[in-house]
Amino acid sequence: MSAGVRNRLLALGVLWGLLLAVVPALVMTSPYRLTGFLISALVCAALSGCVGTLVAGRRAARSGRRSGVLGGTGLGMLQGLAGGLAAALLLWVLMAITTSGFTLQDPVELSSLMRPRVFLGSFFVALSAFVYAVAGGLLLGPVFGKFIDRVVRVDRKNVGDDAGGKENLVVR
Repeated sequence: MSAGVRNRLLALGVLWGLLLAVVPALVMTSPYRLTGFLISALVCAALSGCVGTLVAGRRAARSGRRSGVLGGTGLGMLQGLAGGLAAALLLWVLMAITTSGFTLQDPVELSSLMRPRVFLGSFFVALSAFVYAVAGGLLLGPVFGKFIDRVVRVDRKNVGDDAGGKENLVVR
């Protein structure tokens, strides 16, 4: 996968992650307040979107065939699983740190992160984020999978025209 394709997939992943996260984030922060937690959650959403899109892009690049509706759904589901797993892990850590009362001025002990209230509360938030990302990947998979396939297919087409990376010299 070339650097240009990777960059396009990263940009697409950031947009995908933020698109999925903005609506729930705005609903949960009513009245709207810009807090450190909200910024961290949006950064986590962008990172998880990038991870999921790169995983789906690598799968599309390896398969070598164009994807139809079924292939797009598969790519979207794979993107949802990978992105949802990344989002769940990031949000689990973020929620555990937030609910334990950690601040930079008064850091808490590591054992306070394992209290049942903190551990299970953050686990269920992470589980809901995972289910939301997978459902988004499944429902919007045919559309988003086609975007991923189109980005990767453009790279395959350019590599095929270049005869394996060798330069075509024309003598005049």
